[in-house]
Amino acid sequence: MKTSIVILTHNQLAMTIGCLESIRRHTPEEHEIIIIDNGSTDGTQGYARLQPDVILHENEENLGFAKGCNQGIELATGDNVLFLNNDTIMTKDWLKNMLQALYSSEHIGMVGPVTNYSSGHQRIPVSYSDLAGLDAFSQSHVEAHAGSKLSVRRLVGFCLLAKRSVLDEIGGFDERFGLGNYEDDDLCLRAIRQGYGLYVALDSFIHHYGHATMNQLRSDSLHTLLQENSKKATEKWGNNIHELIYRPEVGVSLCVVSQEDAQLLRLTLATLVDAVEEIIVIVPDEDGEAAEVAGQYTDRVFAFAGENDSEAAYQFAFDLATKDFVLWLEPGDELEKSERRKFAGLKISVEEEADVVVLPGGEHGQRFMVRKSSGFVSPHELEESAASGGLRVNASVRIGKRA
Repeated sequence: MKTSIVILTHNQLAMTIGCLESIRRHTPEEHEIIIIDNGSTDGTQGYARLQPDVILHENEENLGFAKGCNQGIELATGDNVLFLNNDTIMTKDWLKNMLQALYSSEHIGMVGPVTNYSSGHQRIPVSYSDLAGLDAFSQSHVEAHAGSKLSVRRLVGFCLLAKRSVLDEIGGFDERFGLGNYEDDDLCLRAIRQGYGLYVALDSFIHHYGHATMNQLRSDSLHTLLQENSKKATEKWGNNIHELIYRPEVGVSLCVVSQEDAQLLRLTLATLVDAVEEIIVIVPDEDGEAAEVAGQYTDRVFAFAGENDSEAAYQFAFDLATKDFVLWLEPGDELEKSERRKFAGLKISVEEEADVVVLPGGEHGQRFMVRKSSGFVSPHELEESAASGGLRVNASVRIGKRA
Protein backbone atom coordinates (compact mmCIF):
# COMPACT_ATOMS: atom_id res chain seq x y z
CA MET A 1 0.00 0.00 0.00
CA LYS A 2 1.49 3.29 -1.12
CA THR A 3 0.93 6.73 0.39
CA SER A 4 1.38 9.86 -1.70
CA ILE A 5 2.78 12.65 0.50
CA VAL A 6 1.78 16.02 -0.96
CA ILE A 7 3.80 18.96 0.37
CA LEU A 8 3.02 22.55 -0.55
CA THR A 9 5.90 25.02 -0.50
CA HIS A 10 6.10 28.78 -0.75
CA ASN A 11 9.63 29.79 0.25
CA GLN A 12 10.79 28.60 3.72
CA LEU A 13 13.53 26.45 2.14
CA ALA A 14 15.17 25.55 5.45
CA MET A 15 11.90 24.17 6.78
CA THR A 16 11.32 22.17 3.61
CA ILE A 17 14.77 20.60 3.93
CA GLY A 18 14.10 19.68 7.56
CA CYS A 19 10.70 18.23 6.67
CA LEU A 20 12.09 16.06 3.86
CA GLU A 21 14.98 14.81 5.96
CA SER A 22 12.60 13.76 8.73
CA ILE A 23 10.37 11.93 6.23
CA ARG A 24 13.35 10.01 4.87
CA ARG A 25 14.54 9.17 8.39
CA HIS A 26 11.21 7.98 9.79
CA THR A 27 9.15 6.62 6.88
CA PRO A 28 10.00 3.04 5.86
CA GLU A 29 6.44 2.54 4.58
CA GLU A 30 5.96 2.67 0.80
CA HIS A 31 5.46 6.26 -0.24
CA GLU A 32 6.11 8.93 -2.83
CA ILE A 33 6.87 12.60 -2.18
CA ILE A 34 5.15 15.23 -4.30
CA ILE A 35 6.12 18.88 -3.87
CA ILE A 36 3.79 21.52 -5.24
CA ASP A 37 5.74 24.77 -5.20
CA ASN A 38 3.64 27.92 -5.17
CA GLY A 39 6.03 30.39 -6.76
CA SER A 40 8.96 30.27 -4.33
CA THR A 41 11.77 32.78 -4.88
CA ASP A 42 14.29 31.55 -2.30
CA GLY A 43 15.81 28.60 -4.14
CA THR A 44 13.20 26.04 -3.10
CA GLN A 45 12.46 25.03 -6.68
CA GLY A 46 16.13 24.55 -7.53
CA TYR A 47 16.66 22.44 -4.42
CA ALA A 48 13.60 20.29 -5.12
CA ARG A 49 14.70 19.63 -8.71
CA LEU A 50 17.86 18.00 -7.36
CA GLN A 51 16.03 15.56 -5.07
CA PRO A 52 15.79 12.13 -6.73
CA ASP A 53 12.87 11.02 -4.54
CA VAL A 54 10.73 14.12 -5.19
CA ILE A 55 8.08 14.66 -7.85
CA LEU A 56 8.01 18.41 -8.39
CA HIS A 57 5.30 20.61 -9.85
CA GLU A 58 6.18 24.30 -10.16
CA ASN A 59 3.59 27.07 -10.16
CA GLU A 60 4.68 30.50 -11.31
CA GLU A 61 2.72 32.16 -8.50
CA ASN A 62 1.08 31.27 -5.20
CA LEU A 63 -2.15 29.55 -6.22
CA GLY A 64 -3.16 28.78 -2.65
CA PHE A 65 -3.45 25.72 -0.48
CA ALA A 66 -6.56 24.18 -2.05
CA LYS A 67 -5.37 24.50 -5.65
CA GLY A 68 -1.92 23.17 -4.78
CA CYS A 69 -3.32 20.18 -2.90
CA ASN A 70 -5.62 19.36 -5.80
CA GLN A 71 -2.66 19.46 -8.16
CA GLY A 72 -0.98 17.01 -5.82
CA ILE A 73 -4.01 14.70 -5.94
CA GLU A 74 -3.80 14.68 -9.73
CA LEU A 75 -0.15 13.61 -9.59
CA ALA A 76 -0.61 11.09 -6.77
CA THR A 77 -0.48 7.37 -7.54
CA GLY A 78 -0.91 6.10 -3.98
CA ASP A 79 -3.79 4.31 -2.29
CA ASN A 80 -3.76 7.14 0.24
CA VAL A 81 -2.98 10.84 -0.03
CA LEU A 82 -1.33 12.71 2.84
CA PHE A 83 -1.43 16.50 2.77
CA LEU A 84 1.53 17.88 4.71
CA ASN A 85 2.73 21.37 5.54
CA ASN A 86 6.44 21.92 5.00
CA ASP A 87 6.81 23.41 8.51
CA THR A 88 6.61 19.96 10.10
CA ILE A 89 9.06 17.38 11.48
CA MET A 90 8.17 13.68 11.44
CA THR A 91 8.96 11.25 14.26
CA LYS A 92 9.29 7.46 14.52
CA ASP A 93 6.24 5.44 13.38
CA TRP A 94 4.29 8.56 12.45
CA LEU A 95 2.89 7.19 9.20
CA LYS A 96 2.63 3.55 10.29
CA ASN A 97 0.38 4.45 13.20
CA MET A 98 -1.75 6.82 11.13
CA LEU A 99 -2.29 4.08 8.54
CA GLN A 100 -3.26 1.61 11.26
CA ALA A 101 -5.89 4.04 12.51
CA LEU A 102 -7.12 4.80 8.98
CA TYR A 103 -7.66 1.14 8.14
CA SER A 104 -9.01 0.02 11.51
CA SER A 105 -12.50 0.41 9.98
CA GLU A 106 -13.76 0.66 6.43
CA HIS A 107 -15.91 3.62 7.46
CA ILE A 108 -12.94 5.75 8.55
CA GLY A 109 -12.15 8.26 5.83
CA MET A 110 -9.43 10.56 7.19
CA VAL A 111 -6.92 10.61 10.03
CA GLY A 112 -4.61 13.20 11.59
CA PRO A 113 -1.79 13.05 14.19
CA VAL A 114 -1.33 14.86 17.47
CA THR A 115 1.07 17.77 17.60
CA ASN A 116 2.46 20.61 19.65
CA TYR A 117 0.78 23.30 17.55
CA SER A 118 -2.72 23.13 16.13
CA SER A 119 -6.28 24.11 16.81
CA GLY A 120 -8.91 21.66 17.95
CA HIS A 121 -8.41 18.18 19.37
CA GLN A 122 -4.97 17.51 17.89
CA ARG A 123 -2.90 19.78 20.08
CA ILE A 124 -1.37 18.18 23.16
CA PRO A 125 0.95 19.59 25.86
CA VAL A 126 4.62 18.84 25.27
CA SER A 127 7.63 18.80 27.56
CA TYR A 128 10.39 19.55 25.04
CA SER A 129 11.56 23.10 24.43
CA ASP A 130 13.66 22.52 21.29
CA LEU A 131 14.05 19.87 18.62
CA ALA A 132 16.81 18.14 20.57
CA GLY A 133 14.12 16.77 22.89
CA LEU A 134 11.58 15.95 20.18
CA ASP A 135 12.38 12.28 19.55
CA ALA A 136 12.51 11.34 23.23
CA PHE A 137 9.18 13.05 23.92
CA SER A 138 7.57 11.48 20.87
CA GLN A 139 8.73 7.98 21.75
CA SER A 140 7.40 8.29 25.29
CA HIS A 141 4.06 9.67 24.13
CA VAL A 142 3.61 7.08 21.37
CA GLU A 143 4.34 4.18 23.72
CA ALA A 144 1.86 5.52 26.26
CA HIS A 145 -0.90 5.79 23.63
CA ALA A 146 -0.13 2.78 21.45
CA GLY A 147 -3.10 1.80 19.31
CA SER A 148 -5.32 4.62 20.62
CA LYS A 149 -7.40 6.90 18.46
CA LEU A 150 -10.00 9.61 19.05
CA SER A 151 -13.16 10.12 17.01
CA VAL A 152 -13.57 13.78 15.99
CA ARG A 153 -15.62 15.86 13.57
CA ARG A 154 -12.75 18.07 12.39
CA LEU A 155 -9.12 17.55 11.39
CA VAL A 156 -6.61 20.29 10.60
CA GLY A 157 -4.90 20.29 7.22
CA PHE A 158 -1.29 20.63 8.42
CA CYS A 159 -1.04 16.82 8.25
CA LEU A 160 -4.11 15.08 6.91
CA LEU A 161 -4.20 11.48 5.68
CA ALA A 162 -7.11 10.39 3.47
CA LYS A 163 -8.02 7.26 1.59
CA ARG A 164 -7.83 7.98 -2.13
CA SER A 165 -11.23 6.33 -2.60
CA VAL A 166 -12.76 8.85 -0.19
CA LEU A 167 -11.29 11.81 -2.08
CA ASP A 168 -12.58 10.32 -5.33
CA GLU A 169 -16.05 10.23 -3.79
CA ILE A 170 -16.27 13.57 -1.99
CA GLY A 171 -13.84 15.56 -4.15
CA GLY A 172 -10.70 17.44 -3.25
CA PHE A 173 -10.30 20.84 -1.65
CA ASP A 174 -12.63 23.67 -2.65
CA GLU A 175 -10.50 26.20 -4.52
CA ARG A 176 -12.81 29.11 -3.76
CA PHE A 177 -10.86 29.49 -0.49
CA GLY A 178 -7.82 30.82 -2.33
CA LEU A 179 -4.60 31.15 -0.34
CA GLY A 180 -5.95 29.14 2.56
CA ASN A 181 -8.10 28.75 5.71
CA TYR A 182 -11.45 26.95 5.92
CA GLU A 183 -10.70 24.59 3.02
CA ASP A 184 -9.84 21.80 5.47
CA ASP A 185 -13.02 22.48 7.46
CA ASP A 186 -14.98 22.28 4.22
CA LEU A 187 -13.38 18.95 3.31
CA CYS A 188 -14.11 17.53 6.76
CA LEU A 189 -17.74 18.60 6.60
CA ARG A 190 -18.20 16.89 3.25
CA ALA A 191 -16.59 13.72 4.60
CA ILE A 192 -18.71 13.44 7.75
CA ARG A 193 -21.88 14.23 5.80
CA GLN A 194 -21.12 11.16 3.71
CA GLY A 195 -20.82 9.18 6.92
CA TYR A 196 -17.04 8.83 7.00
CA GLY A 197 -15.36 8.77 10.38
CA LEU A 198 -12.55 11.19 11.19
CA TYR A 199 -10.00 10.17 13.78
CA VAL A 200 -6.92 11.48 15.54
CA ALA A 201 -4.21 8.82 15.80
CA LEU A 202 -3.09 9.49 19.37
CA ASP A 203 0.06 7.41 18.85
CA SER A 204 1.34 9.51 15.94
CA PHE A 205 3.18 12.70 16.90
CA ILE A 206 4.44 15.38 14.50
CA HIS A 207 6.20 18.60 15.39
CA HIS A 208 4.54 21.61 13.78
CA TYR A 209 6.11 25.07 13.71
CA GLY A 210 2.79 26.58 12.68
CA HIS A 211 1.70 29.17 10.12
CA ALA A 212 5.10 29.35 8.42
CA THR A 213 3.55 30.23 5.07
CA MET A 214 0.71 32.38 6.39
CA ASN A 215 3.10 34.36 8.55
CA GLN A 216 4.63 35.70 5.34
CA LEU A 217 1.44 37.73 4.93
CA ARG A 218 0.96 41.03 6.72
CA SER A 219 -1.19 40.65 9.82
CA ASP A 220 -3.95 42.81 8.35
CA SER A 221 -3.92 40.74 5.15
CA LEU A 222 -4.20 37.50 7.14
CA HIS A 223 -7.08 38.91 9.17
CA THR A 224 -8.86 39.95 6.00
CA LEU A 225 -8.29 36.51 4.46
CA LEU A 226 -9.80 34.78 7.50
CA GLN A 227 -12.85 37.04 7.39
CA GLU A 228 -13.35 36.57 3.66
CA ASN A 229 -13.04 32.79 3.80
CA SER A 230 -15.36 32.56 6.79
CA LYS A 231 -17.92 34.46 4.74
CA LYS A 232 -17.36 32.20 1.72
CA ALA A 233 -17.91 29.11 3.86
CA THR A 234 -21.14 30.54 5.27
CA GLU A 235 -22.38 31.47 1.80
CA LYS A 236 -21.61 27.96 0.52
CA TRP A 237 -23.24 26.06 3.38
CA GLY A 238 -25.94 28.50 4.46
CA ASN A 239 -24.71 28.52 8.05
CA ASN A 240 -21.59 28.85 10.17
CA ILE A 241 -19.42 25.95 9.03
CA HIS A 242 -18.22 25.06 12.52
CA GLU A 243 -21.80 24.91 13.80
CA LEU A 244 -22.56 22.50 10.97
CA ILE A 245 -19.49 20.37 11.69
CA TYR A 246 -20.44 20.03 15.35
CA ARG A 247 -24.20 19.80 14.84
CA PRO A 248 -25.61 17.14 17.22
CA GLU A 249 -26.67 13.89 15.63
CA VAL A 250 -30.44 13.35 15.50
CA GLY A 251 -31.86 10.19 17.04
CA VAL A 252 -33.99 7.92 14.86
CA SER A 253 -36.79 5.55 15.86
CA LEU A 254 -37.29 2.84 13.26
CA CYS A 255 -40.99 1.90 13.16
CA VAL A 256 -42.16 -1.20 11.31
CA VAL A 257 -45.72 -2.44 11.12
CA SER A 258 -45.46 -6.14 10.35
CA GLN A 259 -47.77 -8.91 9.22
CA GLU A 260 -46.64 -12.52 9.62
CA ASP A 261 -43.70 -11.87 7.25
CA ALA A 262 -41.08 -12.89 9.77
CA GLN A 263 -38.12 -13.55 7.48
CA LEU A 264 -38.52 -10.26 5.62
CA LEU A 265 -38.81 -8.53 8.98
CA ARG A 266 -35.57 -10.20 10.09
CA LEU A 267 -33.78 -8.84 7.01
CA THR A 268 -34.93 -5.30 7.73
CA LEU A 269 -34.05 -5.33 11.41
CA ALA A 270 -30.66 -6.96 10.83
CA THR A 271 -29.56 -4.23 8.41
CA LEU A 272 -30.88 -1.36 10.58
CA VAL A 273 -30.11 -2.47 14.12
CA ASP A 274 -26.78 -0.62 14.29
CA ALA A 275 -27.99 2.39 12.32
CA VAL A 276 -30.85 3.65 14.51
CA GLU A 277 -31.25 4.48 18.19
CA GLU A 278 -34.59 2.76 18.71
CA ILE A 279 -36.61 0.01 17.02
CA ILE A 280 -40.38 -0.32 17.44
CA VAL A 281 -42.17 -3.25 15.80
CA ILE A 282 -45.94 -3.66 15.66
CA VAL A 283 -47.04 -7.28 15.17
CA PRO A 284 -50.49 -8.90 14.85
CA ASP A 285 -49.89 -11.53 17.52
CA GLU A 286 -47.59 -11.36 20.52
CA ASP A 287 -46.99 -15.12 20.29
CA GLY A 288 -46.43 -15.27 16.53
CA GLU A 289 -43.23 -15.78 14.53
CA ALA A 290 -42.93 -12.08 13.68
CA ALA A 291 -42.95 -11.21 17.38
CA GLU A 292 -40.30 -13.84 18.07
CA VAL A 293 -38.03 -12.49 15.31
CA ALA A 294 -38.53 -8.88 16.36
CA GLY A 295 -37.66 -9.76 19.95
CA GLN A 296 -34.18 -10.77 18.83
CA TYR A 297 -33.46 -7.16 17.85
CA THR A 298 -35.52 -5.01 20.21
CA ASP A 299 -37.55 -5.22 23.41
CA ARG A 300 -40.05 -2.75 21.98
CA VAL A 301 -42.39 -5.25 20.29
CA PHE A 302 -46.11 -4.59 20.59
CA ALA A 303 -49.16 -6.51 19.46
CA PHE A 304 -51.91 -4.37 17.96
CA ALA A 305 -55.47 -5.57 17.93
CA GLY A 306 -56.84 -4.70 14.52
CA GLU A 307 -55.72 -4.40 10.91
CA ASN A 308 -51.95 -3.96 11.02
CA ASP A 309 -51.84 -1.85 7.88
CA SER A 310 -54.41 0.60 9.18
CA GLU A 311 -53.71 4.20 10.05
CA ALA A 312 -54.35 3.32 13.69
CA ALA A 313 -51.43 0.85 13.74
CA TYR A 314 -49.06 3.49 12.39
CA GLN A 315 -50.39 6.04 14.87
CA PHE A 316 -49.78 3.52 17.66
CA ALA A 317 -46.14 3.05 16.57
CA PHE A 318 -45.60 6.79 16.18
CA ASP A 319 -46.88 7.50 19.67
CA LEU A 320 -44.45 4.96 21.12
CA ALA A 321 -41.40 6.52 19.42
CA THR A 322 -39.13 8.63 21.62
CA LYS A 323 -36.41 9.88 19.25
CA ASP A 324 -36.13 13.00 17.06
CA PHE A 325 -37.27 11.29 13.86
CA VAL A 326 -39.49 8.32 12.99
CA LEU A 327 -38.26 6.23 10.09
CA TRP A 328 -41.10 4.33 8.39
CA LEU A 329 -39.99 1.07 6.80
CA GLU A 330 -41.71 -2.12 5.66
CA PRO A 331 -40.60 -5.72 6.16
CA GLY A 332 -38.15 -6.51 3.38
CA ASP A 333 -36.67 -3.02 3.22
CA GLU A 334 -32.91 -3.12 3.71
CA LEU A 335 -30.03 -0.74 4.18
CA GLU A 336 -26.91 -1.99 2.46
CA LYS A 337 -23.50 -1.50 4.05
CA SER A 338 -22.52 1.56 2.01
CA GLU A 339 -25.94 3.09 2.62
CA ARG A 340 -25.59 2.58 6.39
CA ARG A 341 -22.50 4.78 6.26
CA LYS A 342 -24.43 7.45 4.37
CA PHE A 343 -27.29 7.17 6.82
CA ALA A 344 -24.87 8.04 9.64
CA GLY A 345 -23.94 11.16 7.68
CA LEU A 346 -27.59 12.00 7.15
CA LYS A 347 -28.21 12.06 10.90
CA ILE A 348 -25.76 14.92 11.40
CA SER A 349 -26.83 16.85 8.31
CA VAL A 350 -30.65 16.99 8.61
CA GLU A 351 -31.62 20.62 8.29
CA GLU A 352 -33.25 22.06 11.39
CA GLU A 353 -36.30 23.18 9.42
CA ALA A 354 -36.84 19.80 7.75
CA ASP A 355 -39.91 17.96 9.06
CA VAL A 356 -39.84 15.21 6.45
CA VAL A 357 -36.81 13.54 4.85
CA VAL A 358 -37.51 11.53 1.70
CA LEU A 359 -35.31 8.52 1.02
CA PRO A 360 -35.36 7.20 -2.56
CA GLY A 361 -36.15 3.52 -2.87
CA GLY A 362 -36.11 2.59 -6.53
CA GLU A 363 -39.00 0.62 -8.04
CA HIS A 364 -40.67 -0.08 -4.68
CA GLY A 365 -41.22 3.60 -3.97
CA GLN A 366 -39.87 6.08 -1.49
CA ARG A 367 -39.44 5.83 2.26
CA PHE A 368 -39.79 8.61 4.79
CA MET A 369 -38.34 10.02 8.00
CA VAL A 370 -40.71 12.30 9.92
CA ARG A 371 -39.72 14.67 12.69
CA LYS A 372 -41.49 13.51 15.82
CA SER A 373 -42.27 17.03 17.05
CA SER A 374 -44.10 17.87 13.80
CA GLY A 375 -46.86 15.38 14.57
CA PHE A 376 -48.13 12.12 13.11
CA VAL A 377 -48.19 11.63 9.36
CA SER A 378 -48.72 8.09 8.09
CA PRO A 379 -46.63 6.54 5.30
CA HIS A 380 -49.76 6.46 3.11
CA GLU A 381 -50.25 10.20 3.43
CA LEU A 382 -46.57 10.82 2.75
CA GLU A 383 -46.71 8.67 -0.38
CA GLU A 384 -49.69 10.65 -1.67
CA SER A 385 -47.94 13.93 -0.96
CA ALA A 386 -44.78 12.75 -2.71
CA ALA A 387 -46.77 11.55 -5.74
CA SER A 388 -48.41 14.95 -6.09
CA GLY A 389 -45.07 16.74 -5.92
CA GLY A 390 -45.59 17.98 -2.40
CA LEU A 391 -42.33 16.43 -1.20
CA ARG A 392 -38.93 16.44 -2.82
CA VAL A 393 -36.28 13.75 -2.54
CA ASN A 394 -33.72 15.29 -0.20
CA ALA A 395 -31.49 12.44 0.95
CA SER A 396 -28.87 10.43 -0.89
CA VAL A 397 -29.52 7.32 1.21
CA ARG A 398 -31.23 4.60 -0.80
CA ILE A 399 -33.47 1.99 0.79
CA GLY A 400 -33.33 -1.40 -0.93
CA LYS A 401 -36.18 -3.92 -1.04
CA ARG A 402 -36.02 -7.70 -0.86
CA ALA A 403 -39.02 -9.34 -2.53
